[in-house]
Amino acid sequence: MDTGLELLKRRLPPAFAREIEEGVREGNLISLAGPKGNGSNVRPGADGGAQAGEPAGRSGAGTLRDWLASAYEEAEGIRTDPQQWLLAESADGALDLLLRALVPGGGTVLVETPAAPEALELMRRRGIRAVPVACDRDGMLPDDLRRKGKAAGGRPALVYVTPFYSNPSGRVWSRQRKLALLEFSERLGVPIAVDETASLVPFAEEGKAGFGKELENLIESGPGSQVKDNPTRVSGIEVQGAQQAANEEKREADGESQKEHTAIGEVHVQENSGDLFKAVGAEGTEGTEGAAGTERRARGNMTSLFALRQQAGLQGAEIVSLGSLERTLTPQLPLAWLRGEAKTMERLRRVPSLSSSSAAGAAVAVRAGRLHAWLAQPPGRERAAAAEAAAAYAARRALALELLQAPAWRGACVEDPGGGLFLWLRLPAGVSSEALLRASLLEGTAFLPGTLCYAKEPDDHYIRLTVAAHEPARLREGLARLTAALAEFTVRSAD
Repeated sequence: MDTGLELLKRRLPPAFAREIEEGVREGNLISLAGPKGNGSNVRPGADGGAQAGEPAGRSGAGTLRDWLASAYEEAEGIRTDPQQWLLAESADGALDLLLRALVPGGGTVLVETPAAPEALELMRRRGIRAVPVACDRDGMLPDDLRRKGKAAGGRPALVYVTPFYSNPSGRVWSRQRKLALLEFSERLGVPIAVDETASLVPFAEEGKAGFGKELENLIESGPGSQVKDNPTRVSGIEVQGAQQAANEEKREADGESQKEHTAIGEVHVQENSGDLFKAVGAEGTEGTEGAAGTERRARGNMTSLFALRQQAGLQGAEIVSLGSLERTLTPQLPLAWLRGEAKTMERLRRVPSLSSSSAAGAAVAVRAGRLHAWLAQPPGRERAAAAEAAAAYAARRALALELLQAPAWRGACVEDPGGGLFLWLRLPAGVSSEALLRASLLEGTAFLPGTLCYAKEPDDHYIRLTVAAHEPARLREGLARLTAALAEFTVRSAD
């Protein structure tokens, strides 16, 4: 059962929790609630993963750390020491270890608005006070970050962010907002926890969208190539062609800022400059950037915080990053890694974790060996697999946006983030996400209500759809069930 469904079971009345358990047991429930994609055919071997002439087992952890250090150095130009890397049994396990080490006994963590629901749940269970910082499309608002940092009742213990295809909003932070965060960390001495598990960061190259050159080639010649060459329509707005994207680039260089949003159901939604969304109606496309423009902007904003810290000379900023492939490329192989300064990583090593026992440590080492063996041979295979997965996710995202054109969704609003695993959707007026969830479960589909994505003052009008989780046929069926639930819910509400 995925993490999203576990969150729902704890939140829902017992009857609906049993509905989830029964649906999972019988294989009838289509979950769009989890944090993982499933767009790759990658199946790292189960032979222990050792290289030829190398013993299996604990050596796998060391060889994977070496590979990661080399891959990140190639992407960022920053050399790291083996003591700056630590492996964990899963992405959730890595974050839990980080929180227990850096926020012991409870404390304050600054988070995005909206924020990753899985992280908020871990913080709640650890007695940690999550303080929301206001955000827009480009990331945390610097003024509110500074204000919340001062008002946290003493220095906050940590800032937790997901700047690359954020969970749940899908945003990619701008360079300026990442710089502001680094300056905040250096000035106040507050560590930054960067969760990169919703993107394929190990395969990123400077200026790319976190998926390497192979993805760009697939975009240009494979699925979705018409986006660059011919104007088309996705969810009621015109997607710009290559010349339009070039014009956007010139306008942005001249200081104009444009953002892409999609109005579903051909209904005009007024702009709300304080909101994450700046929606546009189907009858006009002014103020929209188009799929090509969104993708271009994301590629330009994928510089890691480590690289940006070095470029800007903000060496006093403290960063700990959390990476994994289990949510993007290898969902069947849970494993994660943490990277930071040697002194910070030593603090993490002193905290007992699930992988601290000899048996669990051996299991992590075997998984690490399997993953390293797959990553290392043959050269370039990992980038091709990442490109394949990203192309699959792009096709599923486009399919979901098309299916959300159904009349039942009139008045809803969604942003195409141009990458990542999720769509963050605002429901039509008067529709409650938690009420719709109950109706949807009766139809056999689950999603994550937006109420779980806020540290305070939850907004009941948003939902997170993990459109990367299923093959197109199953995604189509899941969204058809959700659409049917929404249509019936709307009819009942009208009565």
